Amino acid sequence: MIRTTIRRVSTKSIPYEPIPKNKYNQVRSAYNFKPAKNNGFVYSPPAAIIKPQMITPYIFLPENDPRRELAKQHRIDPKIVSEMPIIRQIKAPHEREYNVDADTINKIKELRAADPERWTIKEISKEFNIEMNKLHFFLRSQFPKKTTEPVKVVSKKSLDRQKRKQLWLRNQY
Repeated sequence: MIRTTIRRVSTKSIPYEPIPKNKYNQVRSAYNFKPAKNNGFVYSPPAAIIKPQMITPYIFLPENDPRRELAKQHRIDPKIVSEMPIIRQIKAPHEREYNVDADTINKIKELRAADPERWTIKEISKEFNIEMNKLHFFLRSQFPKKTTEPVKVVSKKSLDRQKRKQLWLRNQY
C-alpha cells in the first residue's frame, strides 16, 4: 500500500532544494544554525594580485617591460652578498651526511675495543661528530643480543579447566 502511493507521486512535483537540510534534529539539537538562503547568484570575486612584479620572475619579463627596472632596483649586488657573514648553516630535515668512511669506523671499533668504559657511545659521538643512532648501527656487532624467552600467558579459564580435570580424575568434584 505504501509502495503504490509512492509510485503515484511524480518526481516533478517534489520540490528541489539546492541546499540540503540540516542533518541534525532542529527541534532537539543544540546545533540549530539555519543559513540564510540567497536569491540568485552569489558574487564572490577572486583574490586580486596586488603586485604583479612579485609574481612574474625577472627572467621571464620581456626586455622592453618597465617592471625590469623595478626588479633591478630591488636586487642586491653580488659583492655585498659575498661579504655578508653566514649567520647559521641551514640543514634540511632528514638530509643525509656522508662524512663517515671505513677508516673512521675501524678507528671507532679499535677505541671501543681498547677501553669501552672510557669510549662510550656518547663520547665517540662527540669526538667524531657522528649521530648516536649511526654509531649503534656501526657497533651493533659488539653489543650482546638480549634473548628474552617469550612468557607463556595462561588464561584463568584454562587453569580452572585443568583443576577441574584433576579433581574429576580423583573423584573429588
